[in-house]
Amino acid sequence: MDYSVTFARHFSRLVWLLLNESGSVAEQKAALRATVTISKDGPVTLSTTEWRLTVNGDPLPESLTGVQDLTAQMIGHAVRELIIDKGAAPADILGVARILAAEAVPGDGGAAVDKRVTALGAKTVRIVVAGAGVLTARTVGTPGKPGAKQSEVASAAPAAGAAATVTAGTPTPTPAPRRHTPPADPRGPGFMKEDSGSYLAFAAVPEPKGSPSDLLRQLDATRSVNVATRLLDDLVTVTENAAREGLHIYVADSFHGVVKREEALDEADLKRAYVMAIRRLTKPTLLRSVAQMLPRKRERYDEYMSVLIRTGEDGADALIEQLTSAQSLTDRRIYFDALVTLNAGVPALMHMLGDARWYVARNAADLLGEMVAEEALGPLAELLKHDDDRVRRAAITALAKLTSPKAVDALRTALRDTSAQVRMQAAAGMGARKGMRTAATLTKALDDEEDADVQLAIIGSLGRLATTDAVQRLIKLAEPGALFKKKPTAVRVAAVQALGYARTPAAQNALQHLLDDKEKEVKQAVFRLLMQGVKTE
Repeated sequence: MDYSVTFARHFSRLVWLLLNESGSVAEQKAALRATVTISKDGPVTLSTTEWRLTVNGDPLPESLTGVQDLTAQMIGHAVRELIIDKGAAPADILGVARILAAEAVPGDGGAAVDKRVTALGAKTVRIVVAGAGVLTARTVGTPGKPGAKQSEVASAAPAAGAAATVTAGTPTPTPAPRRHTPPADPRGPGFMKEDSGSYLAFAAVPEPKGSPSDLLRQLDATRSVNVATRLLDDLVTVTENAAREGLHIYVADSFHGVVKREEALDEADLKRAYVMAIRRLTKPTLLRSVAQMLPRKRERYDEYMSVLIRTGEDGADALIEQLTSAQSLTDRRIYFDALVTLNAGVPALMHMLGDARWYVARNAADLLGEMVAEEALGPLAELLKHDDDRVRRAAITALAKLTSPKAVDALRTALRDTSAQVRMQAAAGMGARKGMRTAATLTKALDDEEDADVQLAIIGSLGRLATTDAVQRLIKLAEPGALFKKKPTAVRVAAVQALGYARTPAAQNALQHLLDDKEKEVKQAVFRLLMQGVKTE
């Protein structure tokens, strides 16, 4: 996914949260952090064109949370463009988001939002309003008036018939932007077709009639687009009310009912009405209710998973939220497996790697490893510098599942970690990477290693590699020592077991000779391998 679309998704959600969940400070902070992180990838321009929101010139999917709300707010404030610089300041992004989330002043051509942006003092975020120019709050100079304020420059711009782009010099007149005016309808002013996307997005929702089950039954009985649209409007309202009252089961059942029926439809017009309803239902509060039902109603797991799969990244965000807050190991396992099945939410998980809570970072690393998210290689490698060794071990496990050569380089670095547990994990990860260079790395690490447990882990990894060099080193380790240089029995036994893993002709031949070894523990280890089916002949 292009970075600009990812930025627009998080920024739209931030505006949505400010509009609809003003008390959700934690969610607002998370959305802001994600937006700031993505802004480092490049500049973004959000524009309203033909009642649709575009990002860097491309239409933005309306199904993303908050896109329709952001579009409505920008149109209401008469904001034609929102321009965000690469690496925009968090204060600037949040300040403009709050301005857009505020109540608009109809018909003022953007004068009110102009005043608020000027007062904000943002230097990395700018807006273009209808009939005005690029507005910022920073002080700019004009000829003869050093340090003139923005309002003074704006007053010197061309009159209402043109727009001006404010720069550090003289404003340069440009043609006034044409505002989109919907075509007049012959049925009278203010009338909008019932099937239009704008009507469904912005029309007031009537008082719902009936319970969710009643509304779903009525939907099954009709093939009228108009009737289905009204029933779906009622169902969305009832579902939102249930979420506010904490009736999560009703929310999950209603959402699933809409998704199930949408999947079964063939009629394009009727299906579009269901698609619009799903877009309206795709909100964090409602998806949170659906996700909460996974461990509570396991017999309906597949039904609720179908909702989260249908909603994609938003469904993944809901699962991630539940995973990070789950109190029991059982619930965490359910959410973990669900997120892996969904195979979505990689950007959010990468962001979670930087969470101050060690277990959140660990869970995110585990999930990224299960998803084999190659794009997370850099952040996972950085996690090897984490203060908590549990997090570093999770990062190593994830890196071991990636295919990039750079992942191997990260594992080599971890072999020198200060924690013996981390070095053991790194050795185990290296054992899954075939190649002579890997065997040489493990052999050198074995020579330098002083911790006995780590030595045994490295020996086991050499057996899993089973390269010629690795097997030769194992044979030497398994052989009896010189008269006055007796080898530790544990090392010899570990080498025998590793030869059993290798199963090469050279390894089998070495085991055959060790059947008559003088050390009881070594002979027993070889015997156990024979009993397990390891052929030595």
